Amino acid sequence: MTTTLDWTPRAQALTADLRTKNALRSETVAAAIEAVPRHLFIAGHYATGQHTTVDPEQPTDELLRLAYTDRGIMTHTPADDAGGFSSASQPSIVAKTLEAAQLRPGLKVLEIGAGTGWNAALIAHITGANVHTVEASPLVAAEAREALARADSRHVAVHTGDGYLGHPEGGPYDLILVTCGIAGISPAWLDQLAPDGAILAPVAHGGLHPLLRVTRTDADSLVGQLVANADFMNATGPLYAGAATSPATRGQRLPAPAASCARLHPTPGDLDARGSYVDLWMHLAARDARTTCAGAEGTTDYTGCALVDDDIAVFVQPGGLHPAPGPKAQDLADQVAQYVTDWDHEGRPALTAWSCTLAPAGTTEHPLLSPANWSSRERN
Repeated sequence: MTTTLDWTPRAQALTADLRTKNALRSETVAAAIEAVPRHLFIAGHYATGQHTTVDPEQPTDELLRLAYTDRGIMTHTPADDAGGFSSASQPSIVAKTLEAAQLRPGLKVLEIGAGTGWNAALIAHITGANVHTVEASPLVAAEAREALARADSRHVAVHTGDGYLGHPEGGPYDLILVTCGIAGISPAWLDQLAPDGAILAPVAHGGLHPLLRVTRTDADSLVGQLVANADFMNATGPLYAGAATSPATRGQRLPAPAASCARLHPTPGDLDARGSYVDLWMHLAARDARTTCAGAEGTTDYTGCALVDDDIAVFVQPGGLHPAPGPKAQDLADQVAQYVTDWDHEGRPALTAWSCTLAPAGTTEHPLLSPANWSSRERN
């Protein structure tokens, strides 16, 4: 490992930043982020809009600044040889995921979605055990292997293949951790999971991909518990395409609301964009499947939580409800206002209060187990 600039102060500054954002809660995860050099896992990026090749072993100040800032870094797009999008996930999302994973020494982990390999290296650093990671793109998998070798991370095996199938040869696993947004849990993973193991996955819900922790109950059925807010790029293949209908409409652009139609007081005025606003979002998603992430045409002012019914939309903002023009949107806004009132009266349950069962979904060829029957501790 060759370097001419000291990256450790930048890694320490990154962990300090992640602590202020409450993404880091343990010294274990913080120590891993400070020990595993993120820049060694970035050989090229689209940070400037066009692809830039870099030498991670001879990092420039610009590369170190990019690597140790809390931002995701696009490393591949469908226009290049990788065949799809790939990225180095935002460190705050990585930290929240690792904290939710409850990693400990000796834990056997299967990762679905290797990406750059940095996340798998962090897992191996914490557990001290062999980590298996599956990556669909041969090019991305090869780059991850090269990066892991640069970082001298010897306990990670990168397998090229379909994450839907997992990697049975390395099981059973104590934890299956998914690093891409999925529509549901692959039944194949259940056969590779230890009896008391867990699956931690960003499962589509309300137009986002919050982290869902899936475990078996005493009756050997499955239960999912929301553990953290997150959002990830969609998985390729049947883990997302296997859904009967798309579980997120992120790309949908709807008519912009008229300012005269805004309802400025149905939502509590003290919603925090990173906390209680997301709590309300998950409440709406649990109550109404029309909840999604959408935007308005010609503006970014209304991008975020919305209830969408065909071309009718009500945008839910921290400052109020903003219906699209038309009487039908006003009717939908009445429903949303009641949901918001219920959430407030129930004590504003947090995202982590929600749990679900998992029901068959997907296609006959590629079945999935997707969230159903959401319930909250505050309502039980």
